[in-house]
Amino acid sequence: MLKTVAVSGNSKTGAIAVTYRAGAHHVYSTCPKTCALHPKSESGASRIDKAYMRAVFDAVPRGGQAWTYSHFPAEALPRPETGKTVFNASCDNVRDAIEAAARGRPAVYAAPLGTQWPQIIKGVRFVRCPAELSENFTCKDCGNGRPLCARADRDYVIVFVAHGNGKNRVGSETGGGCYAASGHAAIAWRGAHKTGAANDAAALRAFARSLPPGSLLRHHVAGDIGAG
Repeated sequence: MLKTVAVSGNSKTGAIAVTYRAGAHHVYSTCPKTCALHPKSESGASRIDKAYMRAVFDAVPRGGQAWTYSHFPAEALPRPETGKTVFNASCDNVRDAIEAAARGRPAVYAAPLGTQWPQIIKGVRFVRCPAELSENFTCKDCGNGRPLCARADRDYVIVFVAHGNGKNRVGSETGGGCYAASGHAAIAWRGAHKTGAANDAAALRAFARSLPPGSLLRHHVAGDIGAG
């Protein structure tokens, strides 16, 4: 179930196009069961919806840029291609982030609260998301029109330090801590579950075509590419 927003009011993304994807049976059922941030892993997906993943890969505004994040294994995600959506491998630990980068996938890391960045670990640079370092900085402002997460050719891992109501659980033995479990992101995500487009691949392709040339599109403020 797909919710599309042509101009987001999200304070972190800024006024860009975004989507939310929820499962037909449960909000979290497009997210993989293996995601360490997942508070309801029993409702998660065990496999990727390959038709939808291809739609995401293709869904780039004319002359624009698109990116997304996935907690499915890095090796299962599309390799970067010119003119396609950049898939960032969302990693739960430093080791997985380094391995994802070695596999040629752009990587991001959900770091525990209180950790300090930047760092160089085993020769790989880890840099913090710029939007976390300034209250008035958004995805729209990032990279002078070329957001870091949309750069497939980067040689560094982007770090997102735990935030949201469950931030103390990120990196803990108990797991959980998904930032979209509460707040405005959760409200929009539940809206996708209740009223979103059922044919999400077709809806996404149409949405990308409808955006003005040069637009930025962040797929999945919440949700993933699982068959849910």
